[in-house]
Amino acid sequence: MTTRSYVRIFSFVLAAVSVLAGYAIINMNHANNYKMQLENSYQQSLNELSENLDAIETNLTKSIYSNSDKMLLEISSDLYAECGEAKEALSRLPVSQMNLGSTYKFISQASDYSTYIAKKISSGEKITDEEHKNLSTLLNYSKKLNESVEGMVSICNSGGKITASNVKSKANVNVNAISADMTAAEEAFNNYPTLLYDGPFADAVLNREPQMIKNKDHITKEQAREIAATALNCNINQVGNENNEDGKIPCYTFTCGQKHIGISKQGGYVSYILYGGKITQSSITEENARNIAKSYLKSIGYENMEETYYMTNDNICVINYAYSKDGIVYYSDLIKVGISMADGKVLSLEAEGFLTNHIERKGFSEKIKLDEIKKNASPYLKILGTKKCVIPKENGLEIECYELHCESNETGEEVLIYVNSQTGAEENILLLLYSDGGTLTK
Repeated sequence: MTTRSYVRIFSFVLAAVSVLAGYAIINMNHANNYKMQLENSYQQSLNELSENLDAIETNLTKSIYSNSDKMLLEISSDLYAECGEAKEALSRLPVSQMNLGSTYKFISQASDYSTYIAKKISSGEKITDEEHKNLSTLLNYSKKLNESVEGMVSICNSGGKITASNVKSKANVNVNAISADMTAAEEAFNNYPTLLYDGPFADAVLNREPQMIKNKDHITKEQAREIAATALNCNINQVGNENNEDGKIPCYTFTCGQKHIGISKQGGYVSYILYGGKITQSSITEENARNIAKSYLKSIGYENMEETYYMTNDNICVINYAYSKDGIVYYSDLIKVGISMADGKVLSLEAEGFLTNHIERKGFSEKIKLDEIKKNASPYLKILGTKKCVIPKENGLEIECYELHCESNETGEEVLIYVNSQTGAEENILLLLYSDGGTLTK
């Protein structure tokens, strides 16, 4: 081989190495930019959570000192709103591999207790000493959680990264990972007392053994990874960061991009999917999103789900589903799905209600016929439709009812009235709220 040939081969090799190095640098830059965007999103959510918890603590403090029914009613309303925002911020944080059961439980009970207090005041009743003590208990735990989250914000301000498992501050002081701090906060709630009241998040409901999975076989972590890859519509090699999550529904947890998923260790059901990003545009219709969501549920094993309500916010369409069989809708067995309005991708799923409550029921029994129930409906309402259903009560029991979809003769406002099929008593009334973003109830 001549010298010229060696030179030519060397030049080709050098050019190939240069090209590969260029691609490596570009990919590294893309990865770094993505990680920076994800970190910024996480820190923004953490700051929002901190602000919400500070407001919750303030409102709980005011509730302790207030002796005015009118003022306590206003405080309860503000507390409910802040708890909702806190849960939203919390859901966007990949803290302690999503083992947020106790924290979510606290915020949920604070929210529901505020609703309970407001309802009692509105009905003309007085707050008892025991209920006042419950408010004090909530305040004490609110302070602990608020202090913990403020500490995490301080770590971030010192250079800590939520996306790192072990980080250092700018002063080269080793700083514990954010997830470790939240784990400590979770442990602080291990002795959280039972609050006895008739709200939907009473401990009697939260501590119920999940019915759907209790007799199912355990799966392996690798089996869970395969299920996660299918549910996230990605290659199994892209599914990483596996961990174990204990709680009411023990799960194997994984990540893929900005999505976090929990697969139940028993049965291998998709328990939840969370999304850490934001959607900035809308390109599909809500009807498209709703059709995609229903097909998706069927593809991952959740069949016979009937759409109940939906709402679009921040370019994400969230659709609520209830289990339906033989013409009976079971409002205890709920699943919520979030669809990107930009491209129709599934962003979120919450199936804990379904996995907790779903069992094979015996069907529907009635002592009072539908015709009689319709005759006893308010003369001020026009009945548009009816259906058989089973609704959950605040004490955790289920009631067989007829759902009467009605319209006001005077205002045109639509309402849902739930009438006990055994006694004929009205069990609940919901007002339907229609907007450009969807349908909700209150």
